[in-house]
Amino acid sequence: MNLSVFKYVVFLLAMSVSYAQDIYVETSLSSASFDDFKNDEGINTLDNKYPNPIEFGIGVGAIINLTDNSRVKWDLGVNFNKYKINTSIRELNILTQYNLSYVSFKTGPHFSVINHSRVKLQLHAHSSIDFLIFGSNQYRDVYVDLLEGKDFSKLVVNYHYGVALEIMLSNSSSLYVSYDSKNGLTNSIEDDEPYKLNATSVLMGFRFKLNKL
Repeated sequence: MNLSVFKYVVFLLAMSVSYAQDIYVETSLSSASFDDFKNDEGINTLDNKYPNPIEFGIGVGAIINLTDNSRVKWDLGVNFNKYKINTSIRELNILTQYNLSYVSFKTGPHFSVINHSRVKLQLHAHSSIDFLIFGSNQYRDVYVDLLEGKDFSKLVVNYHYGVALEIMLSNSSSLYVSYDSKNGLTNSIEDDEPYKLNATSVLMGFRFKLNKL
């Protein structure tokens, strides 16, 4: 990961906490896949018939109220996610497993469709940038380190959408469960084989109100 980008994001997170009304911690269960892959002849040769394992992730962030009634909020957070993707080339039928670990910086709005004092139903639309911090490709007895070289994209830009149910536990804390669909913009392998890395996640976390002095 570019160190200057990391320092900028950490600074941005620290500044957002100073303006935030809430902070949150969350865990996630995620499953990912490669979609819309095309080889150098423009043909999709990937066979995605294999199940992809569900992997654990964690995240923290800050939330800023944009309206007086707290119906619209802005989220800024950082997440760590692991993905395992099983696939194969159709003609060869050789199982290939990708192990990918990303640090992700996300931001975007929440809108409460139901904004009751004790229960909230929220829609969200986020964007995020994922930095690959570990990556491997394994098939048969071959192991490929994806951090070496420039063939595999190490930066993924995504857009998210989803829904969350938030339940107030007290005046200063709440529990939420969220569904998130993460859709990567097109990347490429060796500059001429485009693909998209997509993931679906179920998240559970706690939000805590900050006491301002």
